[in-house]
Amino acid sequence: MKLVTIAAIAALTATPALAQSVEQEQARADYHQAKADAQRAQMQKEDAQAQANDAQTNAAASQAQANAAQVDASTLQSQAADAQTKADIARNRANTSQAQADSAQAQADQASANRDEALDRAAAARKTIQGR
Repeated sequence: MKLVTIAAIAALTATPALAQSVEQEQARADYHQAKADAQRAQMQKEDAQAQANDAQTNAAASQAQANAAQVDASTLQSQAADAQTKADIARNRANTSQAQADSAQAQADQASANRDEALDRAAAARKTIQGR
């Protein structure tokens, strides 16, 4: 029992020294943990920055592609407008040609009617001549 008492007294007197030693060790452990956490955070920050840089590069490339597509679309739109103008001109020419064809047909019809009338007059004149 005497031994237990001596051990208890020794433990009580050693407790402040142990407590201080434990606090120092805990502080060292906390310091090292905080330092490791800071290094991990720095690496994560650098990774995030690299990803942001990659995203920025991709965005710039996508913008360049969009600009090129816009230029292509404008070119195609201009070509389509040009083709539409040419189609309108061709349609107008076709309408003019159709009107000329209609006019020529009307003249041909009139010439045919005039010929038929002249043939009728010639036949009537022949009858008149032969009938004399």
